[in-house]
Amino acid sequence: MDLTRWASALVVAVCVLMLVRMVLPAKRRARLDQGLKRVPQVLSRRWHTLRHGRRHRAAAERLARDAIERARKTNVERDGNVIKPDAFKGPRKPH
Repeated sequence: MDLTRWASALVVAVCVLMLVRMVLPAKRRARLDQGLKRVPQVLSRRWHTLRHGRRHRAAAERLARDAIERARKTNVERDGNVIKPDAFKGPRKPH
């Protein structure tokens, strides 16, 4: 489809939406208006996620890998599946 068909389809969709809005009762019309006011915010959030989501996901995966490697290399006492680091063996502060 070329640009003129997309533009005409958009105009038809807007006209149909306006026609439907006119025949709705007042409460539903208000709800529809509130929903349409949120559309730019939702689109903005989705666009931000598309642009920055991969970078954050890659950084989170790298940090998780680093934490797992540190946990593997740390000299700790193991009791089955439970890791008991030496830091927990010292005296505790009284409350």
